[in-house]
Amino acid sequence: MSGTNSPEAVKKLLENMQSDLRALSLECKKKFPPVKEAAESGIIKVKTIAARNTEILAALKENSSEVVQPFLMGCGTKEPKITQLCLAAIQRLMSHEVVSETAAGNIINMLWQLMENSLEELKLLQTVLVLLTTNTVVHDEALSKAIVLCFRLHFTKDNITNNTAAATVRQVVTVVFERMVAEDERHKVITEQPVLVQGNSNRRSVSTLKPCAKDAYMLFQDLCQLVNADAPYWLVGMTEMTRTFGLELLESVLNDFPQVFLQHQEFSFLLKERVCPLVIKLFSPNIKFRQGSSTSSSPAPVEKPYFPICMRLLRVVSVLIKQFYSLLVTECEIFLSLLVKFLDADKPQWLRAVAVESIHRLCVQPRLLRSFCQSYDMKQHSTKVFRDIVNALGSFIQSLFLVPPTGNPSATTNQAGKDSFVFCFLYSALIYLRISIL
Repeated sequence: MSGTNSPEAVKKLLENMQSDLRALSLECKKKFPPVKEAAESGIIKVKTIAARNTEILAALKENSSEVVQPFLMGCGTKEPKITQLCLAAIQRLMSHEVVSETAAGNIINMLWQLMENSLEELKLLQTVLVLLTTNTVVHDEALSKAIVLCFRLHFTKDNITNNTAAATVRQVVTVVFERMVAEDERHKVITEQPVLVQGNSNRRSVSTLKPCAKDAYMLFQDLCQLVNADAPYWLVGMTEMTRTFGLELLESVLNDFPQVFLQHQEFSFLLKERVCPLVIKLFSPNIKFRQGSSTSSSPAPVEKPYFPICMRLLRVVSVLIKQFYSLLVTECEIFLSLLVKFLDADKPQWLRAVAVESIHRLCVQPRLLRSFCQSYDMKQHSTKVFRDIVNALGSFIQSLFLVPPTGNPSATTNQAGKDSFVFCFLYSALIYLRISIL
């Protein structure tokens, strides 16, 4: 901000604002007289602020609702050239942090109208990103509306807009949690041992959170809702969502911001009561499915495992075990037992391979494996998780050499090469498993 606060930067901002307002007045001279008049009034307003105030940026922010109004009216014309000019001017104001909470709300409402009319979609995404990354004035309903706008654009038919919106959503989700971390730093919120929220009402716990933390909580809760195909509480206006994209966002948050869930009991509650049951529910098709089994004898056909979802689920499970084992001892026992089941011979080969990859990620962390032994195998009435993992990997290695050879010699040679590679990979995993507890 030091660069934007310098006298030269402030002077340049005032010049650019007046230039933008003159250009807007000229463009709207014939077709949109009200916008022209608003632009000319805006020029006078900017000059008055510059003449009467020593703290020009603070004065601009205080009067930002009036200053930005001509540009909002220009966007309302829905003329491409005028809209582009106005969005560029609004972005310039936001980059200097001279937009108040009220003005930011008005800007988001205008962006929503442009989105519904399919106008300047890439420019809309850029404007939302500038607004949320350079300012902290957007909270609650205004923030949720901005996020929904990005989600809606992610599911348009245009591939460029779709991909740009996906990247914007990821960045905006990260920004929301970064704000919370910064808020914690400002208020020195450090809790070494989180105490889980008691009771079943997650709504009751929201009142204990600070503004940025509340936004992060509501966002994460709704991501869980959407992945579970339920209606969101906070992201009102969502019309479409895919489980694959939702799981990617959940994994990103859990992996990048583990301290949020370890230091805040409200987020610990979400982890235990929303994320874990969701993961177990989505794993259900993978558990029930048996490769080669006949569905005619069963009363209802068993849903086949879906590779994109299963792969992302296992990534989420890996993060949950690695980052939150101390918080989710019982849940991790279930997850580890599921991983072992996925190595069964009657599971699809790709599912077994993905499960092996997930187990290998855990094998390279000796402290985690020692915890498995202490929490599960060394207790009388607990699942022998460590033993089951070793036995499952051993059985999987043996199964690789029981595949009947084909009549094609080259195919047999290639298969042998692949089996040797997998054998070395799994054998190294077994070695890790055996020595890590010594």
